[in-house]
Amino acid sequence: MAAALCATAVALGTCAPGAWAANGGPSGDPRTYRTAEDAEKVTGSSSSADAPELTSGLFTDRIKPGEEKYYALDLDARSDVHITATGVPDPGTRITYQDGLQVTLQNTDGDTCDRGDTKGSGDTAFPLSAYASRLMGDPDDEACRVKGPYLVHVVREEGDNSDPSSWPLELSVMEEPGLKGGIPAPRPGTEEETDENNTRPAPPSGPAKTRKGGTGFNDARAVGDGVWKDRLRPGETRYFRVPVDWGQRLYARMEVPNAAREAKTGSSFLPHGFRMNVYNPARAPLYDEEVKSYNGDGAEFDRYSNPVRYENRFLDRDSVSGTRFAGWYYVAVTVGPDMVQQFPDGTPVTLRIGVEGHAKASPSYDGDARAAGFGVDDQDREMAEKGLTEAEADSNATLRIFGWAGVGAGSALLLVLAVWLLTARRRAAAAAAPQGWPPHPPYSHG
Repeated sequence: MAAALCATAVALGTCAPGAWAANGGPSGDPRTYRTAEDAEKVTGSSSSADAPELTSGLFTDRIKPGEEKYYALDLDARSDVHITATGVPDPGTRITYQDGLQVTLQNTDGDTCDRGDTKGSGDTAFPLSAYASRLMGDPDDEACRVKGPYLVHVVREEGDNSDPSSWPLELSVMEEPGLKGGIPAPRPGTEEETDENNTRPAPPSGPAKTRKGGTGFNDARAVGDGVWKDRLRPGETRYFRVPVDWGQRLYARMEVPNAAREAKTGSSFLPHGFRMNVYNPARAPLYDEEVKSYNGDGAEFDRYSNPVRYENRFLDRDSVSGTRFAGWYYVAVTVGPDMVQQFPDGTPVTLRIGVEGHAKASPSYDGDARAAGFGVDDQDREMAEKGLTEAEADSNATLRIFGWAGVGAGSALLLVLAVWLLTARRRAAAAAAPQGWPPHPPYSHG
């Protein structure tokens, strides 16, 4: 509350920026990535022979520059499996294009099922996510469609001037049920619906509502269609999530306003200003990382995804194949450390989010895809409308359960009291009546 009051006062010029920082305002240290509370701690091995086993869920580890880690998986012959490794450099450190992560899924014969990597950009630290998968419908991966043991191989790539510190590492493993019946073929022309070939829709307009983004995937703030605003500390990354259903496409636009003009010499150009990326429900990035420059006059960056279709998964380009399932899509925004020169009290950021198109029917899964994290329901849309994190939504659901339980208990108590009062009144009336009352009715004659 104090931070919110002081933030308002800063805008009015009645609260010093230092006081705002003391109250948790944007001029303080950037918030770091928050791993999931229920994530299991594991220690990946340097040898595949000693690899700890992963299952569906979230896991945490640490990884040093140049280090390789192995983990084991036991897969069935029905499900598609999606693995994402997210490395988290300290906010404010310099991460170059040589820094990155690589994740490989392979069978125990050494055959590569899939490999994905991600690289840093713009000398700016932000969480780096690399993704690999096993797709049962892929005709080129016959050796990886059998039941049995598999390996996840994670490598932290480095260069001559790489960050020397150890990074927290979060591993996400998701199993997607197979389909009933045949798998649809990719639609002709899908490759031309990519971000760079799209005519952008009109950006959502209207007053911006405040939505404070989360530190990562686990506490990302839900948003839907509309205009949203936040204020980021220098070097900070914040995450938002949007429910995108089958057949729909996501439009996301990040805007940074012009900076206040000051009577000083020198260039206001910042080569490493801000970045934005979009991730699918399995946490796979849809686009290569790109950091935009900023010159003090205001800037924007937008993305427009392909329509969400099951068959997209068999196409080559990440921006297309990544839109392979419905669910929560994530939008991550970062402001570079040098943005403090233009915005010493934190960088104001506006997000314009549009979910385009009508929702289509889900494919015929042989299992509960929504429970596995691949789908959208009315509760998700309500969360986006109210701007909830997953933890807040779970808390609200618990309160509703207790509320209805309370209503049920209260109703039962009222019913018991009503019966008790009725019984008591009847007993009192019977006790007050004279003996022999009421009289026998007269006998009838004839």
